Amino acid sequence: MPQSTLRSTLLLGLSVLTLAGTYAFAQKTVRKPDRAKPPQFQTNEFSGVFFADARSQLQGQPSLGSGSQASSTDSAMASSDDASQAEPAAKGNDVWKQLISGPSIEDLVKESKSRVDGIITTPAKFASGGYGDARREFTLLGSLMGIIAQYPEEIRWKASAPYARTAFARLAANSKVGTQPVYNEAKLRQQDLQDLLKGTKLNGNAEETPWADTADRGPTMQILEWALRENLAPHTSNEDNFTNNLDEITKYAELVAAYGQILQLEGMTDADDETYAQFAAAMLSAAKETLKAVKNKDPDLARSAVAKIDQSCNKCHETYR
Repeated sequence: MPQSTLRSTLLLGLSVLTLAGTYAFAQKTVRKPDRAKPPQFQTNEFSGVFFADARSQLQGQPSLGSGSQASSTDSAMASSDDASQAEPAAKGNDVWKQLISGPSIEDLVKESKSRVDGIITTPAKFASGGYGDARREFTLLGSLMGIIAQYPEEIRWKASAPYARTAFARLAANSKVGTQPVYNEAKLRQQDLQDLLKGTKLNGNAEETPWADTADRGPTMQILEWALRENLAPHTSNEDNFTNNLDEITKYAELVAAYGQILQLEGMTDADDETYAQFAAAMLSAAKETLKAVKNKDPDLARSAVAKIDQSCNKCHETYR
């Protein structure tokens, strides 16, 4: 081998050895980062903090829709399904017995009478705003008489209910103004109400009165708002209120359930709209759930159910103005 070639080979070998040594030295001098030691937990340390099985805590059915309206519609359908599984759906007029009891109807009529007596006092008071209150009260009374007239068994005022429904619904429709003729009509209906409570049978022409005329949507919404905000919500706000007002909760939950049914009847405004009907069905289902809470003495369930009534009302108002 030529001397020059041998020299080049030796130099190349020394260079490789030098680089290898430098790399090895660098490897030895680079400090590895500090690593935290893995945590150690005691047995049952988090007992009571997390659910053992989170899936067991889920309620209802998952929503397949998108957006708030789809979600509320799915909730309405799920609530309706739950209600249908709880008890067989009544057909025809039998539904009223399933939704509202005779004693609740009787109490609601008596309480309305006391409010009517404070509304229909003088023409001046009636004209200054009392007519609006009269419209709401006689919408309620007309609705209750309509239920009594169709009730599947004998209950109080059934013989007078067809005429009373017609007369009370007509006054409610006329009470959009506070004129003297409307006030005079209101005084007559006030007397009819007094006679009813005394046990006198009302005699008059019972005209065919559609539910859309009996339970006009404007005052009906006011009645539902009153039943929810002034009665159900405060009575279920805490355990003491719930325990002390079981009868009141039952009465107003049954009223909400009955109106949930009325709003879906043929001829009612938007009753043929699927989304609107689902909102009404959700309200009815939540009212039934409230009644279940009363039966089981469950204040948490009652509060949750009343919140569902509120939610169904709010979602409906957002969509239907």
